[in-house]
Amino acid sequence: MIAVPHVPQAKIAVPPLPSEFVVRATLRSALDAGAAADVSLVCAPAGYGKTLLLSDWSRSSTDVDTAWVSLDRDDNDPGRLWAAIVAALSACPSIPGGSRLHAPWVWRHDELPECLAELVQAIGALPRPIRLILDDVHELVEPDALHSIGALTRNRTAGLQLVLSSRRDPPLSLPRLRLAGRLWELRASQMRFTPAEAATLLEKSGLRLTPTQVEMLHRRTGGWAAGLRLAALGVAESADRDAFLAQFSGDERSVADYLVGEILCALPEDVQEFLRVISISQPVPTGLATALSGREDAGCLLDRLEHQTSLLSPIGRGRDSYTIQELLRTYLLADLRRQGMNRAEALHAVAARWWAAEPDPVRALDHASQSHDSDLLTEMLRRLAIPLILSGGHTPLREALTCVSAQTVAADPWLALTSAMVRLEAGELSAACSDLRRARQVWPTDGPADLAVLRAVAEQLTAGVADPAPGSSHTAVGYTGELPAEPELEALARLSQGTAHLECDDRVGARVELEAALYLSRIHHFDYLTMQSLALLGIVEGGTGDMHSMREVGIEASATAAEHGWENTIWAAVSTAMLAYTALMRTDTAEAERSAAEGLALDVTASSPRLRFALKAVHGAAAFDAGGRASGLAELQQARSEFGGRPAPAELVAALAMLEFRTALLLGHSAAARTVQSWLADRTGDTAELLMMQAWAETAGCRQDHVRSLLMPVLEGVVTMVLPQTVVEAWLLEASLAVASGKRSAARAALRRALAVAEPLDALRPFAYAGPNIRELLVHQRGSFGASDAFAERAVVAGAGGRGKREPMLSERELTVLGLLPSLLSLDEIATDLAVSVNTVKSHVRSIYTKLGVSSRRLAVLAAHEHGLLSGSVRQA
Repeated sequence: MIAVPHVPQAKIAVPPLPSEFVVRATLRSALDAGAAADVSLVCAPAGYGKTLLLSDWSRSSTDVDTAWVSLDRDDNDPGRLWAAIVAALSACPSIPGGSRLHAPWVWRHDELPECLAELVQAIGALPRPIRLILDDVHELVEPDALHSIGALTRNRTAGLQLVLSSRRDPPLSLPRLRLAGRLWELRASQMRFTPAEAATLLEKSGLRLTPTQVEMLHRRTGGWAAGLRLAALGVAESADRDAFLAQFSGDERSVADYLVGEILCALPEDVQEFLRVISISQPVPTGLATALSGREDAGCLLDRLEHQTSLLSPIGRGRDSYTIQELLRTYLLADLRRQGMNRAEALHAVAARWWAAEPDPVRALDHASQSHDSDLLTEMLRRLAIPLILSGGHTPLREALTCVSAQTVAADPWLALTSAMVRLEAGELSAACSDLRRARQVWPTDGPADLAVLRAVAEQLTAGVADPAPGSSHTAVGYTGELPAEPELEALARLSQGTAHLECDDRVGARVELEAALYLSRIHHFDYLTMQSLALLGIVEGGTGDMHSMREVGIEASATAAEHGWENTIWAAVSTAMLAYTALMRTDTAEAERSAAEGLALDVTASSPRLRFALKAVHGAAAFDAGGRASGLAELQQARSEFGGRPAPAELVAALAMLEFRTALLLGHSAAARTVQSWLADRTGDTAELLMMQAWAETAGCRQDHVRSLLMPVLEGVVTMVLPQTVVEAWLLEASLAVASGKRSAARAALRRALAVAEPLDALRPFAYAGPNIRELLVHQRGSFGASDAFAERAVVAGAGGRGKREPMLSERELTVLGLLPSLLSLDEIATDLAVSVNTVKSHVRSIYTKLGVSSRRLAVLAAHEHGLLSGSVRQA
């Protein structure tokens, strides 16, 4: 029999909380929720704040007594262990004086079951529940001590909640407790500080850091409390906080000492070595761990380390990949490098090949770069360039290329083409053209098919967005070989052939090939190619005048760009330009102006004169429509002046020239209109667009027969028409001329033709500037356009919405009078109907005319419909 030894008060006292302690209400609530279980386990590596969390929790609970035992190595003696436990229990204030817990206790090796039974009986007789917290259970390593605690966990003790705090899982049949529903657990992943908690801890430690600095520190420490505290001490002593935070890692002296002293020293040397070699990768799949360490049991060891130490965290449903605590990983990596850089580089080479086989090209290239093996990196670039280009991995390609000498890139067609594609997507068009020239200079006589596909795509895409060098006669040719069987290569070949058809103005062929490329990219998840194909299909649809389809693919391409963070790419800019132009054509002025401004703000736009020209011109036209007429024309003129004589598709120059010409003419700047007309003539020759410009210019001179003679070739389709919407403009002008001549029947017929052509194009803007005669005709013929009725309704209000007019503020009585103006009632009859004097009605009518900016009853009715102030059918006023 052994007498109970003396137990120091500090051993069974709840530890005090430091001044910088951060109350963590979420974890308090989690611990409260675990009170229903017989056994709670708080398990996390050193420095996660287990002791302080439990100390705070025990103080916050008033409905239960807390018995606390701080364990140490001496408690492997069962006599000392149980003496401390009984002393902690008997110190609880609610223990009655006559309780067996206050009586002397002795412990015998062969009487553990009887002692435990007596203890359980004494606890069960207590008037209120008790929480027994055993802190630092990992200190117990001897079988007798562990056996006795295991026996306690196996007993269902009424009125007792057992809380175990440990750096690793204690060997106490936890799976059995879990299965029985008797175990509640709190792990390291839940105990990591949130960014807000980290900021509070740092502030309480005397530091006031910026949100950016706090975020950086939180990311580097992974929310590890000890790491944050050690960093705070280092920052406080540092003269340059930003520099300290940028370099802060697990290899910083104070952190390294803590990691070695509190964590690594408890692990066997072979486990430490295992952690060192796998530290080169984050995350660490079990297969890679096996390849790096040469251990067949790597997967079991990772699982054991995760369960026993919480130093690693599993990711993925299959728990076949792990991450290492970040500061620990950086220390291990630095320790590995101290053993010799050659060893670390050799491990990176192993990792590169392993990731390439997965395949994970981004990580493969990263490790190949860190291996400093030029041959391996070149091999990986050749092998992985096309998958990365298809998936949008241009940044890792760029980073890998910087690790290869410029001479190597220039001498290798694979690397030169890869560099060209990377530079193209970054908007570095001049550099992309230089890379292409180098690839041509070292082109092999009998290169592989995948190299030929890559060259065709690089040549065409660069030619599509870059300006040819002065004197250059090189023309991009689409891929002409047999379609490859591999989906990656076939998709790129289709993209190349579709672009070639587009350059040859074969829109049917372009659509077929680009839709095939889009299909392949979608089913194989080539997301970047999806965005490219959509953008190019938008160009095809725009050329045919199908604004609906152009807008749909533009929206999808922009959504793909936003989803993957590719907003600042050529293809995202192209999609934005398409959306801006289609918004302008459907008179959504605010959307057109916003989209164009967004496109102009992209870095890549500055390197593409065509894109900048398009976006700036659309922005100017939208500004004009919104009411900024002089500034809008000035922006249109500046866009054309900056673009100058550069080559561009005929559709682009014609569309933007028409915008500027009409704007100049509406402002009465005939000389400016003639300038843009000459600019277009020099670039496209005789076209329907030039005839329309002449017809608009001649309209003011009232030479109707001459104007009609200019329109006839356009209406009859006997002249080259670049833009599908040009014929809409022609029919609207024809209708306007017919109205002016009193030929109402001919006017209605021309208007119907204009609506029929404009509807599939979603071209509302021509109606916005067609003049009051056309808008009046639309109102008076309302409901008689058959299948085009809905589009005609939109055309009625296009003028007011498209040109930034503000809705007039009419009084309730004025709205009543306005509602009667479309009828055949005279003003006297309206006055009788409203039971007011005719002078009152006349006063209201004058006010209505003033507010609507009109001078007649007919125009008042028209303006009211434009502003949406009237509804229903209208009879001739």
